[in-house]
Amino acid sequence: MTTPAGVITFKARTGQGEEVARLISAALPHVEREAGTLTWLVLRSNADPDEVFLVDLFADAASREAHMNGEAAKLIFSTVPELLAARPAIHPADLLARKDAPSGPQ
Repeated sequence: MTTPAGVITFKARTGQGEEVARLISAALPHVEREAGTLTWLVLRSNADPDEVFLVDLFADAASREAHMNGEAAKLIFSTVPELLAARPAIHPADLLARKDAPSGPQ
């Protein structure tokens, strides 16, 4: 069984990467209420600080679909586009391999 995932790349206008990352991160409270969103990461590139990645893992395909139509997505796509140099690149995906950190003292 595969784990549905999603990767979205946001290319900010020059100098706007920090603000784009901040606005995307502001959606966290909405994501925390999504039982089917297992992992939600906002990453800002070290190589290009105006590039921001959103990476998600979901319980199932229905959870991914609900997330993409949920409150977090609505907030992100209503606040971020004016700061972007290009349209976000949305990549629905499937997780192929994974290593997680230990959850506590062993």
